[in-house]
Amino acid sequence: MAISVTEILGTDSLSGSRLVINDNFNVLASEINAMEVYFAPAAGTITNLTNVSTEALRVGLSTILLDINATTFDILTNVRMTGNLTMTGGGIFKNNTNVTTLDNTGQSMPATINVGTASAIPPSTMYRIGNTDAAQTLTLQLFSGSIGQEIVFAYTVGTQPVKIIGNAGNLVLPAGGVSPSVTLNAIGETVTFLAINNGAGIPVWYLVGSAGSIVIA
Repeated sequence: MAISVTEILGTDSLSGSRLVINDNFNVLASEINAMEVYFAPAAGTITNLTNVSTEALRVGLSTILLDINATTFDILTNVRMTGNLTMTGGGIFKNNTNVTTLDNTGQSMPATINVGTASAIPPSTMYRIGNTDAAQTLTLQLFSGSIGQEIVFAYTVGTQPVKIIGNAGNLVLPAGGVSPSVTLNAIGETVTFLAINNGAGIPVWYLVGSAGSIVIA
């Protein structure tokens, strides 16, 4: 709502306008006090608003954590949910497929490619894999993930073996032995792992799904 004050003309007497000046200051003070119910300049906070209508919203200063505008809704940090996520009319799309196929291209075979590291979980949900080397097996060493993380390997190129092994005993397979592995060697074969708490708070990969004639050893 617009603030209304009384104008003092250049021809008006200053002493005679004292009441008008005081009234104007009172109006301004009243409006500022009303706004400071919501805005705290010293603390840099806004509270108690009933409704906010805006074209864009950005959270974060040196590092942007949330960016909402007319075309995108980007969350650029971890999200922790303590309640339910109910979707009506929408879907969930996984867009973090590894864009480079993990294969023998540029490798000195036989080769081992690390998926993740000792200090960083595998960054993608799905990995395209393959091997066109006529004689050698390509090995993928799967490092530990985060509990609840899912990872899928899909064989997309070649006809030669790609063997997936764990790192430091973090791969659990049925009848897999001490050093278990899963081998894929045909286009269309897939294997899905889920990181599960081993009972001591440590994530280990369990085989939860597969397609094709994969070999477990």
